[in-house]
Amino acid sequence: MTSPTPVTVTVHQLCDAIETTLSTATGLQVHQTFDEITEGVHDRALLQVYPQSCTGVDSVNRNDRTTFNRGVAQTEFVFHADVYAQQRAHIGEDMAALIPLIDAITVRLEAQQNTPLFGLTVSGVAPIKSFRWSWERVLFEYAEAKHMGVRFTITVRVF
Repeated sequence: MTSPTPVTVTVHQLCDAIETTLSTATGLQVHQTFDEITEGVHDRALLQVYPQSCTGVDSVNRNDRTTFNRGVAQTEFVFHADVYAQQRAHIGEDMAALIPLIDAITVRLEAQQNTPLFGLTVSGVAPIKSFRWSWERVLFEYAEAKHMGVRFTITVRVF
């Protein structure tokens, strides 16, 4: 039995696919991928998607506990999707602006039920085999101003 040919996917492609998918969430006004991020937050309902970390599994590793397809390298990429709801002013108003954005991003993530996940194909192959996500409310300090927001942590598995 031969192993599937690995697909080469770049961090840039993964980040752009996640940003493109999440950018359609209701309520977002501005969306930026890693190479578009600005120094200041000038608009409300801003989404910024960027890579955070990566963990790889060597293709020589034959341990079926770390790889489902023996001999095929797997890589987990972690991306952050930061959502800035509004500049911090009044906790009730800030939370009222934030919660609908959390719900809207969650809807987009839960909609990823079929391949290609996040709409990404490379050479006709869907490189993202699975993903998981979580979110945490954050008080971002950005350009000397505080913003109510949420950080989604999205981990994609590629092989």
